[in-house]
Amino acid sequence: MAKTHVEPATLAATPFPSNNSSPVPGLIPQAVVRIRGSWLGLGVLMLVTLLLASPVRAFTLSDGTEASCQVSRDGRTGNATERWSNYQNVNDRDPELGKAVAVVRRDEQGWPVIILDAVAYKQSKAVMAAMWDFIFFHECAHAREPAMTEIDANCDAYIAMQARGLMNPIRSKDIEAAHLRIMNLPDEYGGNGIGFWRLTMECVDRRTASAALTTGTSKP
Repeated sequence: MAKTHVEPATLAATPFPSNNSSPVPGLIPQAVVRIRGSWLGLGVLMLVTLLLASPVRAFTLSDGTEASCQVSRDGRTGNATERWSNYQNVNDRDPELGKAVAVVRRDEQGWPVIILDAVAYKQSKAVMAAMWDFIFFHECAHAREPAMTEIDANCDAYIAMQARGLMNPIRSKDIEAAHLRIMNLPDEYGGNGIGFWRLTMECVDRRTASAALTTGTSKP
């Protein structure tokens, strides 16, 4: 599978143990950063688990609905391929993921493939429901537009959740808190999690205001 460019992360998440047969129970990386195609572990509770290796064709959002990522490429329109990494032994985890819970790659034909850590999802979706929704829509934004910046992908994800009724003040604060724990980032991402989230919300505000002006629903 052809790889997309992945910029080096400036904040390393807690790595998987290289000499154990399974992730350490209770391993909880304390910060997340999505750098050019990779969400590094965000509060992901990694427990020893065995999942059936059955294909999943759509992402189940926190409201129970299934969502696919529709993309258009070279005159072709369809859903981005989703590939779930199921494993019993951490050494069998998809190497494309690295320290991430989700990444976007391209297949030999250039079609986007969203790879997700099924073990992390299963074990953390109940307590990280909003963040998993956000991760999916963020990765989908990159699948649709490979050159999209991290700020714009965050912006897309936030607005997509709003449109589906998946965003509220509590969920927004949960996702914000995850970003605020990031200590160091490249200047283009705001320098740290505070700046990253500020730039994200500035983008959301700009797009919301623009949409309101277009539809004539701007606030007085």
